[in-house]
Amino acid sequence: MLRLVQGLRLSSNSNSNELSTKAAEIYRECFAELAASSCPLTQHKCNSNSNGQHSTLLQCFDAKPSNQTESIAPSPDDVWIFGYGSLVWKADFPYIDRRRGFVCGYKRRFYQHSIDHRGIPERPGRVVTLLPGDLTQDRVYGVAYRIAAAQKSQVLDHLDYREKNGYERYNLEFHEYPSTTMPIEVIIYVATQSNDSYAGHVWQVPCIARQIFTSAGPSGPNREYLFNLFIAMQELFPDVVDEHLTELVDCVKQYIKNEEPALLEQALKAQINCILSEFLAKDASEQQQEAIAQRLEALLERCQRPGWREELLIQELQERTI
Repeated sequence: MLRLVQGLRLSSNSNSNELSTKAAEIYRECFAELAASSCPLTQHKCNSNSNGQHSTLLQCFDAKPSNQTESIAPSPDDVWIFGYGSLVWKADFPYIDRRRGFVCGYKRRFYQHSIDHRGIPERPGRVVTLLPGDLTQDRVYGVAYRIAAAQKSQVLDHLDYREKNGYERYNLEFHEYPSTTMPIEVIIYVATQSNDSYAGHVWQVPCIARQIFTSAGPSGPNREYLFNLFIAMQELFPDVVDEHLTELVDCVKQYIKNEEPALLEQALKAQINCILSEFLAKDASEQQQEAIAQRLEALLERCQRPGWREELLIQELQERTI
């Protein structure tokens, strides 16, 4: 990076047009490939088989119904937890069995703000909750996990904390898929319309998609949550169509394809220009060139971290509205 900066022959007398030209050159050399690279749908990966090929989520699901290292026998005091969002593909608690299936009379919608997982308070993301629907027509598909009685208290405390942003516990009947066994009573977490983070008043798919497109939080980019859920539903329930989920995925992918490269380019050039301007306001000494190179390397490192796209996207969009 230092060699590139030295080769630009920077001067403290450079005007704004010259700085913009230098910033564009740095962008082309170091950042253009990052900004132009696609952000593919997150793929679920399981252990490789004997041929070195990755199994699908469904194959992993069927092959390993429990995540316990030691066998625990079922008991009448066990409980079942139904997951219809991130728990479909990522259960961060111990379970002794899991099954695919559905609950009746509800619709899954991205109508809940996420300020602690896929967004932050200043820029909330969107995650799913359930809305009451037609008992005979509407189904929400997901995964039920059996929690051993000895681990029940630990798991429920963990989930109560994890779902603290507006979610409440309910008990519903779960129907296994594709089997026709007797329903199982499950515990489910639902964000009600009365909670502070409910976002169903903005229900239009393009608006929700744009929020997902530009949001990220401690658990990662919001789009990752959306794409993971979409892929999991495709693999676990191949003959089921979730129109709301599918429309959101299509809309976010269009934003990524049509807007993201240009927005990232403008945002990165602005960042580079700011670095050049800050240091050249002092002088163009060798020491200042080293400082510029260090700041540019720090920016490049930042662009390797999860959520960097969303951070720059929201900055650029905010600049355009000022």
